[in-house]
Amino acid sequence: MTAPAPPGPPAGGHRPEIDGLRALAIVPVVVHHAAPALLPGGFAGVDIFFVISGYLITAIILRELAEGRFTLLAFWERRARRIVPALAAMLIATLAAAWAVMTPEDFARFAKALVAASVFASNVHFAGGTGYFDGVEGALPLLHTWTLGVEEQFYLLFPLMVLAAWRWRRAAVLPMIATAGLASLALALLLAVWLAPRMPLAAFYLLPTRMWELMLGALCAALPRAPRANGRLAAGGVALVATGFAVIGPATPAPGPAFLLPTLGTALVLLFACGETRTGRALAWPPLAGLGLISFGLYLWHQPVLALAGYVHFGPLPPLVLVAAIALALALAAASWRWIEQPVRHRRMLERPALLAGVCAAALAVPLAAGALGFARVLLPASAAEAQLLGALRPAGADNTVIVPASGRPAFVLYGDSHSGQYLAAAEARLGTGALLSEAGCLAADGITNWHPATAKGRTCTAQVRKLIELIRERRISTLIWAQRWDRDLLDAASGAALGASSGSGEAALRAGLLRTIDRLPPGTRVILIGNAPTSAAGGAAVAQGWLRCRAWRNTACPESYPATLAEGRKVSAMLRALAASDPRITYVDAAAPLCPDGRCLLMQEGRLNHWDANHLASHAAARVIAAIPRAPILP
Repeated sequence: MTAPAPPGPPAGGHRPEIDGLRALAIVPVVVHHAAPALLPGGFAGVDIFFVISGYLITAIILRELAEGRFTLLAFWERRARRIVPALAAMLIATLAAAWAVMTPEDFARFAKALVAASVFASNVHFAGGTGYFDGVEGALPLLHTWTLGVEEQFYLLFPLMVLAAWRWRRAAVLPMIATAGLASLALALLLAVWLAPRMPLAAFYLLPTRMWELMLGALCAALPRAPRANGRLAAGGVALVATGFAVIGPATPAPGPAFLLPTLGTALVLLFACGETRTGRALAWPPLAGLGLISFGLYLWHQPVLALAGYVHFGPLPPLVLVAAIALALALAAASWRWIEQPVRHRRMLERPALLAGVCAAALAVPLAAGALGFARVLLPASAAEAQLLGALRPAGADNTVIVPASGRPAFVLYGDSHSGQYLAAAEARLGTGALLSEAGCLAADGITNWHPATAKGRTCTAQVRKLIELIRERRISTLIWAQRWDRDLLDAASGAALGASSGSGEAALRAGLLRTIDRLPPGTRVILIGNAPTSAAGGAAVAQGWLRCRAWRNTACPESYPATLAEGRKVSAMLRALAASDPRITYVDAAAPLCPDGRCLLMQEGRLNHWDANHLASHAAARVIAAIPRAPILP
């Protein structure tokens, strides 16, 4: 009995059918990003790229190991030549465009994504809370760079795994690849499907749950004497890829079982679509293969071009604009391939490794530094000048949730969600040093919350009531100012049972929860309830993301006011007013009164904006509300 043959690398030489396969991957991705309704499953093209990448990388490693000339440094140098110069050019150009058109808030989000993209950690960044279909505008131009994070992390880890297996026993390479791939697939199914799903973003973005796709390609390369010509299997592979695009959609658990269709189809093409097959010859058709050759550049450029075009146009992009954007992305991709990718890869530029390393480091340092400064709000976009003139830059400390003086007796404590924090500076200017106890997006009163108590956020939110009472008792605070977005869907804080919207069927539950909380406060505590502040978002689609965001659109006028009847929370504010009228412990302050005179809520008031984003008040607007608090009743 003879020993099994060790895994062997595929025969060397260029395979134009793989270029055609790349084209089959990139076209659906571009179409999906340009017009999602036309091809909802087009984003699965990235899964095809993962399989191709795993195949080609493994083929290179195994071939060089077999020839005794593989080194990790040479491998990583080739990866740097392939990816970094083209990526850096895109990041720097996108940075310049984002600086020119984005609002300060969106530019800060973009800057954070820019930092992650510069260090190949976009997938980790977006797994922290940005869904692929969420539409977070500032991050959209760089959302596609998550795949580069996955691949670069794979390139760091996988060669080490192969090298270790090869040195131990060559025949162990194939089982190692298969085992790692199956483990990754099992983890992906666990997180994306079987846990229904508990960690969908981690499953979508992170290497451990994406590695099986790369390993599938690696397995194809490691199989002995692959590829082999088989026209039926090759055609079946293309059919599986097409079926995957038809079956997969935004609601499909990713990367779940449905993603086996395009990935297994890609594997069949890699294994059996040689030049001797009709499928192989079709994929090698020069126009298709040519598109595949520039697919990396097209992938890099299409997303920022489309996202930034959408950023400056209100409403869906017209078909002609979409065509022009795609044409621009194609031109940029061709230019990248002609003047950056090819010269660097073939050492006509940056021939020496040391020079390559220096230039790559410097090129990535530019977006990295700019991103860090932008996220710290030291580097501001061009629109910041207008925002500052209008008094609508993000206030310092807007992200603060808890501020308690180290000593002394605070004059008051502000309690609620982020809408309580917006009043802190004005309240301290009027009343003296105070404290802040808030939790973003949280409405918490005794027995009620707006987050399910079984979740981490729900537990944090529910605990706010206890913390408030303890703080008031320990620091002998005589005044509680309670302010937030009151219009929330309420839940029972113990069971999680739905209680209804605070402006609807949950109104009685909110009233009871407020009274229970007040009853637990020390006798004599004065409670100030600030009603719902009018938001910019209530003014219609054009200002749904804030007046400054509206200004970024080049094809619409931005209203400066809207009817007060549209203001958010009017009904729940009326309940708060009535509650204060019936309980001498409570004073009600109408946040809408100074901001909505004569029946219209003003976005622009006395030459300045009332909001710095879609719903938070600018400092001068918050001061108008605080000015309505009677001074005498709340003195300690």
